[in-house]
Amino acid sequence: MHRASIPPKTGPAQSALVGAVLGIDAAGHCLALATVFFAGGLAAGLGLATATFLLSTALITIVLFRFGGFRPALGITQDTTVAILAPAVALVAAAASGPPEAKVATAIAAIGASAALSGLAFWLVGRLGLGRLLRMFPYPVAAGFLASSGVLLVTAALSILTGAQGYGAIAQALVSPQVLMGVVPASLMAFALIGALRIWQGSTPVLVIILLFLAGFYGLLAWFGLSRTEVVEMGLLPHLGEGGGLGPGLWMIRLVDWPLLLTIAPTFAAVVLLNLIGVLLNTSGVELATRQDSDENRELRITGLGNIVIGAIGGITSYLQGGATIIAARLGVHAGGLVFGHVMVLLIASGFAETIVAAVPTFVAAGLLMFIGFAMIEDWLIAARHRLVRMDWLIVLGIVAVTIGFGILPAVGVGLGLAVLGFTFGYMRLPVIRHSSDARTHRSTLDRNAVENAYLAENGEAIRVLALQGALFFGSVEQLIDSLRRKPGRPQTTKAVILDFRAVNTFDSSACAALQKLGFLMHAQGIETHLTGLSPALLAVFTRWGLPITGTTKDVTPGGFRLWPSLDAALEACETTLLAALERPADAPDFAALLALMGQNHPRLPDLIDQMEALDLEPGDVLIRAADTQADIYFLASGRLGVLLAQRSGPAIRVRSMGPGAVVGELASLLKTPRNADVICEAAARVYRLSAGTIERLEREDRDLAALLWLILARSVALKVTQTNALLTRA
Repeated sequence: MHRASIPPKTGPAQSALVGAVLGIDAAGHCLALATVFFAGGLAAGLGLATATFLLSTALITIVLFRFGGFRPALGITQDTTVAILAPAVALVAAAASGPPEAKVATAIAAIGASAALSGLAFWLVGRLGLGRLLRMFPYPVAAGFLASSGVLLVTAALSILTGAQGYGAIAQALVSPQVLMGVVPASLMAFALIGALRIWQGSTPVLVIILLFLAGFYGLLAWFGLSRTEVVEMGLLPHLGEGGGLGPGLWMIRLVDWPLLLTIAPTFAAVVLLNLIGVLLNTSGVELATRQDSDENRELRITGLGNIVIGAIGGITSYLQGGATIIAARLGVHAGGLVFGHVMVLLIASGFAETIVAAVPTFVAAGLLMFIGFAMIEDWLIAARHRLVRMDWLIVLGIVAVTIGFGILPAVGVGLGLAVLGFTFGYMRLPVIRHSSDARTHRSTLDRNAVENAYLAENGEAIRVLALQGALFFGSVEQLIDSLRRKPGRPQTTKAVILDFRAVNTFDSSACAALQKLGFLMHAQGIETHLTGLSPALLAVFTRWGLPITGTTKDVTPGGFRLWPSLDAALEACETTLLAALERPADAPDFAALLALMGQNHPRLPDLIDQMEALDLEPGDVLIRAADTQADIYFLASGRLGVLLAQRSGPAIRVRSMGPGAVVGELASLLKTPRNADVICEAAARVYRLSAGTIERLEREDRDLAALLWLILARSVALKVTQTNALLTRA
């Protein structure tokens, strides 16, 4: 794999210092997350959980540095799913049987199980090469989940500070002065962090503000002469239990109530889904900000294996940290020095985790949670209002509202449902009709005589041609039905509708029911419906449904459809049906009448016909060969001729058919070039040949008759150019 990298501008020692500063910030983050899980009755496990989270961050950072594609790269324990997972962990811990240690052990096992399952999902998705597919997850749904996680993190911080669960209980607890002693400084610290980061970028402002609040806290304790016991009783420092915090050991495995973990399987599923979204969002963000390119499937496999190990030690899901990685890349740090300083701080902090936990005020951890939560709300809900279209932003808002009212798990279903509805309504607004025309301008490739062309030009609106596109489902077919439904007060002129499906690339079974409705509507209006361009898959769907589709020779049942192999074949059949109403002149021979139209009833037309030789052809006879140099001109009196272009491989392609009145071979005669196509007889025909020798004689001896010939040929060429332009326009 190509390893993307940023050229270092900072030496290893300075880079290690940057890594150490970012490591202190990460340590505070780990402490804040551990506080969410291990508050109240689980406080004895807070030090152990903090140490585990610190080790998880160190481990994922080493894995990403050694095997990942980004240079530099820092990992961290993730907060995306904490607000979902924490209530479920508290639930199974409370239900665990045995001594208090069993509750802590079960909680750690639940957290580790979520990390291991997420790691397994990462690895499987990467192994199957589905990373790019997951990037197509609806953005509004992902934004809604992240904004909801921010709301729940703020709620979790307030629960830690008040000791209450639920919005009502928290609101009641906030009137207590003792509770406000923790809520007010936590809120002030959160808003101070947000304000500082608006002015200064990087982790240094965060570290400075935390140190200032810690210094202020211990300064006030000294001022008032309060002991640690008194401060713990006031709820300003964590209470780790009578015997202090718990240490690691095999006792944890023996005390875990494993069957209880199965009761929160739905929560695990939601956590895995959100972690998949989170890791890909972070990866995409780092790619964009650092202008690096990575293999998302490889990143998923590497991150997945790392999280399986993290889950085995009871850690929480960890993956690439977007913010710190981007900051380090912009500083141009030495990747090795950065990771060394970062990991060393995390390992030292994990060794003194219980001491750190005992010394950090509860409001500091809660303030960090509030800061993270408010930042997520601002990024994914408030700021998103300006960069998302209204419908997408309403989906984000709806997910947040459902989360507040009913919880994150119902919001997952509602969010996906809203995204599907939004996609459906959006697709319904896209035009299913790519092009609409009628036989006045949209003709088949069959060359017809001047009388028939004039009739089609006047009455061609009776044949409507609709080229469809995109997705064919109930919404788009209803759009099609609306366009074909007879408008009140308007005369019914349409006699046939041709639906061209060549550009339809997606369809579902619900479209069949809507098409059945369309068929009966067209039958009620006396309109024949023709289908062309059906792919084998689409035809199989229609056939399985039982749509009444017949071939070109069978009678159509009421409400049925006639299937044609090509749009040209359907157009030709509909034109022929429409032309059946044309009254043919009876006072002159057909050929003479046709030629009279081309020659504007010139008095010398009989003299020109006398110069021609009549030829009778049977189907399959060849009239003209490609590359032939003979320059005779032919006038088709009856029957049909076909123009075929030879291919280097495969059968020749029919590009045009010609009916009575057509002129054949005039271009080669005018341009003095070889023939460029074969002309064969498709139906028994009579043609009149005007030989090249006769044409040369007329030019010498009878200029008036030659001028009449050139007038007829000019009108023939002009008509063919017009028909060719129409074909190119609709192509």
